[in-house]
Amino acid sequence: MQVIETGLTAAAALLLSILGWSVFVYLSPYRRCRWCAAFGGLGLRCRRCKGTKLTRRLGARLVHKVKLSLRQAWEEQR
Repeated sequence: MQVIETGLTAAAALLLSILGWSVFVYLSPYRRCRWCAAFGGLGLRCRRCKGTKLTRRLGARLVHKVKLSLRQAWEEQR
């Protein structure tokens, strides 16, 4: 019985951490480009951020697509 409770606790912790990460990425999808630090002093344009000094976080595109699909489903339901 304790093994099942431990498994459920681990699953709940995993789901909460995924939910927390998705909320964090939803609120701040961009981060500073770490590649610009290497190329910034040379005057070269970074290929990752294309000079904006910002790149998307891991999972930001997925969170954005989910947000758009939920919004579209909500509007279709009306």
